[in-house]
Amino acid sequence: MVPSDRRSRRQRTRRDPVARELGQAQADIMNVFWRLADGATVPELHAEINKGRTRKGEDELAYTTVLTFVQRLQARKLLKRKPEGRGFRYWPTMDREELMASWSDELIDRLLGDYGDVAVARLDERLSELDPARREKLRKARGKQ
Repeated sequence: MVPSDRRSRRQRTRRDPVARELGQAQADIMNVFWRLADGATVPELHAEINKGRTRKGEDELAYTTVLTFVQRLQARKLLKRKPEGRGFRYWPTMDREELMASWSDELIDRLLGDYGDVAVARLDERLSELDPARREKLRKARGKQ
């Protein structure tokens, strides 16, 4: 089977679904925003993100790189901003679970729109092949919504 996924192999194999979608650096930025209750300016975010990277022994991100990623995340409507001083303070537009639900809905809508009944039939078949413990876990997850 030929994959239609355009992400790099490295990105597709990330454990974190947010990193699989955004890439590791942008996922790291979103994770910082999700931790901070009061949002952050780009200088605050730059300091915070590099604190974590230094602890892990990773190279620091340049200020301009962090700024570019924040602008991209804001353009994708994952961050909102409010003027503060000479710059902006940014906040996530949704929490991690809401973002995952939104992406799941988009993927399901695209799947159904592109493949219709075939997609539903294949999904039903795949779900019936799951082991009982996994099916029960999915049932419980569905009940939380």
